[in-house]
Amino acid sequence: MSTEKARRSPSALIRYLSERWPGAFDAKAPKPLKIGIRDDIRAVDDDLSDEELSRALRVYARTGTYLATLRAGVKRVDLDGNHSGEVSEAEAATAQAWLRARLAKEEATQLPEPKAEPEPSLKPALNRTPSRPAKLPAERLAGIVVEIKRRRVTKRKP
Repeated sequence: MSTEKARRSPSALIRYLSERWPGAFDAKAPKPLKIGIRDDIRAVDDDLSDEELSRALRVYARTGTYLATLRAGVKRVDLDGNHSGEVSEAEAATAQAWLRARLAKEEATQLPEPKAEPEPSLKPALNRTPSRPAKLPAERLAGIVVEIKRRRVTKRKP
């Protein structure tokens, strides 16, 4: 029987990172991370598999609060919380594009789908009275096709 580690959820992985490096990882008030922080983590930590680390960083860096912090000129932080570079104009523009796309997608899913116009009713426009059936106006009859099948009945002689 293999002893495979249970797959950890992204929130558990982010909790692990924020406990281990509180200066860099904070889910409530994230700071822009240093470019190449994955290699720094891999150099000092071997508790996380490559897949788990990639998943945790991907989820953390794609949250709306993290993307909102990526503004041009904001300082990036390393594992200890020290400044390590700045967010460039291109990186800030990319983050804003991600946020706009996410917002547009959310708005599209929240809007009700436009309803198709109801088909015109074939009910007569005239009032019906019990003694006399109403006649359809000529313009309403133009789109109606009536097919009648007749059944031939033959009587056999006894």
